[in-house]
Amino acid sequence: MKTGRWEWCGWQKAKRLHADDEEEAEIRTIADVRKPIAWISILAAGVLIMVLILIPPVVGVADNGDFSRVMGVSGIAPLHPNEPYAERYFAYAQADYAYGGYTQGGYVSTHILLVAISGWISRLFNPSYYDIRFLGICYLALLLTAIALIVRHSPAFAGKRATAVLASIVGAVFVWIFADIGYVAYFHSFFGEPYALVGMLLAISSALALASAEKPSGGLLALFTAAALAVATAKIQNAPLGFVFGLLAWRLAALRSDDRGWRRRTLACAGILALGSAIMLVAAPNRLVHTNLYQSIFYGVLKDSPDVASDMRELGIPEKYAGLAGTNYFQKNTVIPQRDPTLRREVLEKLGHKDIALFYLKHPDRFVAKLKRAAENGTMVRPYYLGNFEKEAGKKPGTLSYRFSSWSECKHNYWPRSLTGFALFFFAYLVMAAVWWVRTRSRRVRFALETLAVVAFAGLFSFVIPLIGDGEADLGKHLFMFNVCFDMMVVSVIVGAANGCVRLIYTSKG
Repeated sequence: MKTGRWEWCGWQKAKRLHADDEEEAEIRTIADVRKPIAWISILAAGVLIMVLILIPPVVGVADNGDFSRVMGVSGIAPLHPNEPYAERYFAYAQADYAYGGYTQGGYVSTHILLVAISGWISRLFNPSYYDIRFLGICYLALLLTAIALIVRHSPAFAGKRATAVLASIVGAVFVWIFADIGYVAYFHSFFGEPYALVGMLLAISSALALASAEKPSGGLLALFTAAALAVATAKIQNAPLGFVFGLLAWRLAALRSDDRGWRRRTLACAGILALGSAIMLVAAPNRLVHTNLYQSIFYGVLKDSPDVASDMRELGIPEKYAGLAGTNYFQKNTVIPQRDPTLRREVLEKLGHKDIALFYLKHPDRFVAKLKRAAENGTMVRPYYLGNFEKEAGKKPGTLSYRFSSWSECKHNYWPRSLTGFALFFFAYLVMAAVWWVRTRSRRVRFALETLAVVAFAGLFSFVIPLIGDGEADLGKHLFMFNVCFDMMVVSVIVGAANGCVRLIYTSKG
């Protein structure tokens, strides 16, 4: 009897597994409807972005003085070296540059490689001068890849119509938010922000694709690793994010737990991300470290300090530098020049960012005040002080493009710019993800939720790190990655709500 009972139980289990396999096969067949929607989404995004920035008048972002870090190392030089300061910086974007020699600028970032590649492509098509639109096309191709992945691997239902509706919503929301002019205008610039943007979108979309794949592929794993590494090495302030992505790579092993080779590859990817972040932090040039540290001290801790003298004593800074409190590194006519060797020796070489972090740990109220200041600047996708048009377009200096800016302007004007507002959103988001994670038993769903949680944690890191690493200097621009993460969270919330609505509607119809 026992044998017969076990045989019957085994038969029932096999029957259920067979039924599950048939249902999964049916869903995969139905899910193919997502392919044409993915193509439609990337076609729509491609045409939209071409119209927004590639077709004259070319739209970009003006140089604030940072372009030189990347240009010389990448073989690019100013087209007009003697151009007036007022025309080269802040007021106008530029599309045309000269080719130059490859210099050693001391700037560490994998972003340089992409800019150099765009220069090589430009040389093939236009030997006389560098056209920044080739860089814009590189970014566009990477963004379209992320859109294709996110739509192609959107949630599927046991019905073509429901699957098609949700995939269409995913594509529309993703294009609406990330094809916004506030984001894509950056494509025609030498800032590291667009490089970090496409890296983050590709990292998350490839991770979600891995979660939904029947058998996660090595190609998607390599794409995830390369994209996450791009985020971590886009600029120094992003370096800690590599460790967060390393944990996510380690968690990828669970998707194919019975495959030793897969586990070894995921561990290798986690190691690569951790190592890349460590190298980025260690290899940062002293000049850049000292610049950021100056900002952290004098334009961070000592800015708006209720007792400058007391704070300076606590940090071990000589009293003679009190006049620098509230100044930034690039400000002119300060009481003591920022590049003064004595200042560097007595302050910038003795202190480090860990001292700033410890100061805020001892004075949490001061750090909360800085966080509130960051929240006031946390809704700006783009820097409003940098023009978007070339001088030849005939616009006034500093003119911005507002075509297809409904998302960025809506967020900037209507989202409550308060620390409480952001804190409640992040708290609710993480709680919902945690509850869903506990309630599901699917490894793939859990990994997808962990991926979305990583976005939130990356956003929190990106909110805090600029304050410790660079004080209040150019907060609107330095919170760019925070904006990217916040907007990805918004997309996931909208898609989650749409998922529930579509499920409810089509289940009730059924």
